[in-house]
Amino acid sequence: MSEYLVVKLGAAGDVLLTTALTRALRQSPRASCPTWVAWLTYEAMLPLLESNPDIDEQLALKPAAGAREMADCLRRWRHAHPKGTILLLHRSRRMQALAWLTGFRRVLRCDPTERPSVNGHRLHRQAVLLAKLGVANVEVSQLRPRLELTPQERAEGEAVWFPSRGERWAIAPGGAANNWATMPQRRWARERFVELGARALGADIAVRWLGGSEDRALTNWICSQLGTPRDNYAGRLSLRQSAAVAGAADRVIGNDSLPLVMAHALGSRSFGLYGPTAGELIHAPGEDYLQGRVGCGPCYQPQSGTRGRAYRCPRARCMESISVNAVWEANHV
Repeated sequence: MSEYLVVKLGAAGDVLLTTALTRALRQSPRASCPTWVAWLTYEAMLPLLESNPDIDEQLALKPAAGAREMADCLRRWRHAHPKGTILLLHRSRRMQALAWLTGFRRVLRCDPTERPSVNGHRLHRQAVLLAKLGVANVEVSQLRPRLELTPQERAEGEAVWFPSRGERWAIAPGGAANNWATMPQRRWARERFVELGARALGADIAVRWLGGSEDRALTNWICSQLGTPRDNYAGRLSLRQSAAVAGAADRVIGNDSLPLVMAHALGSRSFGLYGPTAGELIHAPGEDYLQGRVGCGPCYQPQSGTRGRAYRCPRARCMESISVNAVWEANHV
């Protein structure tokens, strides 16, 4: 039996996107051999992996867990699976060293400096890792993340849209934050979301506003301007409930954040707004997006971390260059 431990701790969108790796691994010709796939992540990420048939075991770390807790978890899994392989979906060489120190003989790391990953879509990194596992010639278009919802969850997501009969837009105006860093430069202006929402309502398009608890103040303000407080679901739903609402939408529109990946995983149409980050390297293959350009970006470089230009930029002119007209015309067919 081939035994794998996927290590992807966060952020939420990246964890969900990585499920494309386990899906491809299960569907490959090698899948005829028995395969055991475990996943190590933070507790908050577990709802994104729940019920996923491509994952046999889930290991969770507390939010404040450090190297010692992670080493203990790796060591326990190695004792249960002495011939197991670690698939490390992080750039950190320190995490790679930790895996070696806990006794694993085979650690495969997804290195973003490894071509074609450095200049390719994020899914290319998974294709590179799959090639190391003997699953060769996987195209980005073949890699799709997986989020399994129960029939009851889908029904509850559908109920949020009742009694709308026309087109449905799920809009996520927040995001751009995780446990390690915040990049407000990735956000389109709230006033423009208000104008977009007003145009949608004027065209009899049903709108639901999504986001986490940290986005609640933003969506409260937007819905107060529109006079539609009942359409504000940010901070009121769990990750899986938000996914069900997005999955029942005709379009999911938002900044570079988790709801766009949810749409990708559920087969819904998505429309992304990108500035510091590059839509061509991030957005769901084949789906539409707008890239704000003012001659200085996209400037986000993952190798630079929070020291990079994308985090230090005092004003996101790239996002300002995306007009409401452009977003409306791209989505209102």
